[in-house]
Amino acid sequence: MTETPEPGEIDLDNMTLTGSLMAVTEHLRAVAGPATRDLTRREADTLLRSYLEPGCFPEAVRRLATRHLLILVGEQETGRRLGALALLSRMSLAESTITVLSPAAGAHDLLAGTEYEPGRAYLLHDWIAASTDRTELINLARKLAELGSYLVITRSGGPSQAVEVEHAWAVPEPGELFDLCLSTYDLRAGLSPEKLSRARELALTLPTPAEVVRLAARLAPGGEPSGEEVAAWLDTKPPMREVLAVAALAFTHRLAEAAFDEQLARLERLCHEIGRRPVTGPLIGAEDGLVAFRAGHQRGRVLAELAVRYGFSLWQPLREWVRSLPSQGPALQVRAAEGVALLARHAMREARQEFLEVWAQGSAAERVAAANVLSYMCADDTLAPEALGIAVGWAADPADLRATAAAVALGGGLAVRYPGDCARLLRRLETLGGPAAAVAAQSLKALPQG
Repeated sequence: MTETPEPGEIDLDNMTLTGSLMAVTEHLRAVAGPATRDLTRREADTLLRSYLEPGCFPEAVRRLATRHLLILVGEQETGRRLGALALLSRMSLAESTITVLSPAAGAHDLLAGTEYEPGRAYLLHDWIAASTDRTELINLARKLAELGSYLVITRSGGPSQAVEVEHAWAVPEPGELFDLCLSTYDLRAGLSPEKLSRARELALTLPTPAEVVRLAARLAPGGEPSGEEVAAWLDTKPPMREVLAVAALAFTHRLAEAAFDEQLARLERLCHEIGRRPVTGPLIGAEDGLVAFRAGHQRGRVLAELAVRYGFSLWQPLREWVRSLPSQGPALQVRAAEGVALLARHAMREARQEFLEVWAQGSAAERVAAANVLSYMCADDTLAPEALGIAVGWAADPADLRATAAAVALGGGLAVRYPGDCARLLRRLETLGGPAAAVAAQSLKALPQG
């Protein structure tokens, strides 16, 4: 029997709260596994099927072969991860398996706290270390060279002082990448020359290789829908009350109709919008008493379009309304958290500054919502390291109220992707005292054993 928590504390013995946390974690287990693991050569070859080497690749091969350590520096979704895999596959290795390391490891951890085996390949993707120590990285390169092993790290941002082991990454030519995807996956069959030509022209305008690959994948039978119908509907300049309905649904997807109407009415009052929305619409449907998007992919697409099309007049009241949802009960708290995680894919700064940081310093329900956002972010390979980095930052000061939100997240979805890091961070929080100690102890008990 635990002591009754003080008002505002997070009580992980609460059955309703525990149930919602477990539901979010189990959802993640169904779609993702540990990020830190051994990647087989067969898995790597499958990932590299549609890989196109950028112009900087030959020099990167030469530098990795010489130094045994290379940090690829550039922006996200520019092909750095596949580039790292391709580089490691070019090295002479005793073992073809690639060991994926934690992005939370600092330079000192990599040098003194990681056991490297001779002739092995190592990958650290989306490094979140706060700083890079040139001397430790150069010493790490020497250590790897002595073992005949190789490590490639990817990192966002600009170059640091460790220029000897860093390499600026570049993107491949988008038209060539699109053509390679068509050939690799045999996507030309059944598609008209006109459709292929339009798609290739669109590929030339896309900013990242990841978007080019997704565009090509959508051409395949049964491929991921593009969400063009969302943009087409917004192009018609629908009335604001209809826009508010789809915006509200993006944060309350599959909510009971009466509850949805109640929450939408709250948002409309904030926006000074008077009017009755239609029960259904081009994007909104109702099934088994639940209001939902007609197709699941429309939820994320709506958030992406709203982020670029609308400004203060929509987003200011929408922010206020979304921030209030955790206080409306567990069902709304979980749905709002998933919506914010989806928003983070398209507007990370907005999701973090306007929701995550606010909730992490708020009531117990809001801090649980912040933790659930981090858990949902872990379903996305690009966002998972971001989620870990945010939790690490919140946990740095055990007296910080945000550390309690971190302690919840570290026992939830983050533990699915980064089990070793989460156990270590939770043990630290438990021993340091402060508001997060009790929560960390409860989260540790919930971690899978073994």
